[in-house]
Amino acid sequence: MVHSEIEIERLARVMIERHGMDAAKAAVARLNQMIDRGDFEGRERWACVVRSIHECQGVGPAFSRGEGGAAPTVSGSRSS
Repeated sequence: MVHSEIEIERLARVMIERHGMDAAKAAVARLNQMIDRGDFEGRERWACVVRSIHECQGVGPAFSRGEGGAAPTVSGSRSS
């Protein structure tokens, strides 16, 4: 089952509101519960929520590799 992007984003926002910077950690705990139960649809949903939280907060593996989508900043002065 494919989960709607709206549902995933809503869950991510709720987790961020409730848990702040620990939202991804709390979502991973839910993901692990789904795995333990053998609920693979739930696992997929919570894996998407974790990714959405990382995207919203600008953290996670993609951001540490520079794949966050933001343009790199350049410090220093330009000479014309």
